[in-house]
Amino acid sequence: MNSYNKSKQLYIADHLSKNLSQPERRLNALKAIEKVVKAKNPELLNGTGLFEKYSNPGFAEQYEVWKGSSLSGAERSVITGLFKFSSFELND
Repeated sequence: MNSYNKSKQLYIADHLSKNLSQPERRLNALKAIEKVVKAKNPELLNGTGLFEKYSNPGFAEQYEVWKGSSLSGAERSVITGLFKFSSFELND
């Protein structure tokens, strides 16, 4: 399992490799997610804490509670991407 920071790096690299018309939307959503998590439960961003404590849907639900409103499509996509890359293995 990759750490949060490694998963984040992999997600950003993958995201920027795609020909998207507005790549900054998801990058801004990532920053917003990190801001809320840092305020509510910052230890989740250390190591693999986020991925050990939550499943993708479980974290999306918790984040929605912390945020106080529904997730945007960009936020949902970022969360899915982070969890996808948490189990991504690099073949060096």
